[in-house]
Amino acid sequence: MAGRFATRTAFFALFLLAPVLDLFRLDLTRGHFVFLGMDWTLGLRELGHTADAGDLALRMTLRAGLPLLLTLGLLMFAVWRWGRIYCGWLCPHFSMVEWIDAVMQRWLGRRSLWERRRGERRAGARLVVAGAVALVAALWAVTLLSYLVPPLPLWRGLFTLELPRWQWIFVTVATALFAIEFTLARHFFCKYGCAVGIFQSLIWMANRKAMVVGYDAARGRDCRGCHACDEVCPMRLPPRGFKRAKFTCTQCAACIQACATVQADNPDGPLLNWVIGQAATELDRRPRTQISCPSAKGETQWKN
Repeated sequence: MAGRFATRTAFFALFLLAPVLDLFRLDLTRGHFVFLGMDWTLGLRELGHTADAGDLALRMTLRAGLPLLLTLGLLMFAVWRWGRIYCGWLCPHFSMVEWIDAVMQRWLGRRSLWERRRGERRAGARLVVAGAVALVAALWAVTLLSYLVPPLPLWRGLFTLELPRWQWIFVTVATALFAIEFTLARHFFCKYGCAVGIFQSLIWMANRKAMVVGYDAARGRDCRGCHACDEVCPMRLPPRGFKRAKFTCTQCAACIQACATVQADNPDGPLLNWVIGQAATELDRRPRTQISCPSAKGETQWKN
């Protein structure tokens, strides 16, 4: 989807440039946050030693508590209604997950090392994939460090090979860890290791009327023998299954787009579509959900 590509690209650029432009970072050398080029502190030093408890509480509420609550409130409302849209439409880590998937599919013939090969393996595939993962891992390591120390001196020292020793250690260790994660466990991290993602999933699952991918099971014969939606899902979820089977769905709509492409000549349209409200609650009311299309022999396959 062009819209999702644009939002992910823009947010990834923001992720890289935010510390350089002083939009947001925690400067360890100054001991406080920087927000929109300004020092973001609680202002406790300005009050002096004569401030009473009421003044301290008011200052902390206005400068920390209120902005945090408003931000969390907006995020929780969006997740409650639309699900893990941050993961699928903004998250810079998930953008790299899908990019590495594409690189592996093109060069190795499979989207991860744990899946069977579906395409031809190209010459030099290991070198290309290793280079892509190393590039992403190093970029992430340096970017994260730039949120903690002044970014311009960091990048300058990186190119001139004059970084302090502890920064070299940070970049080296972080690059190695990210390389392992991006190579072997990037999907598992999104499913089970990301606190932000799991938090979104829990809120989304609590709302039975939240937006979810719906499947028109009555037209199951129209997708006989087709598994396009299953194959394109970055999280390896069953798009035609129960909502609880899609607990970690990132709302990327890749399955809906794949179904629309396959059913482009079908006047009835795709079998997968967004549903919300009352229509979403009906997905889990059926005792069974048809997640496998009828086989070539006309037998309907079911899975709980």
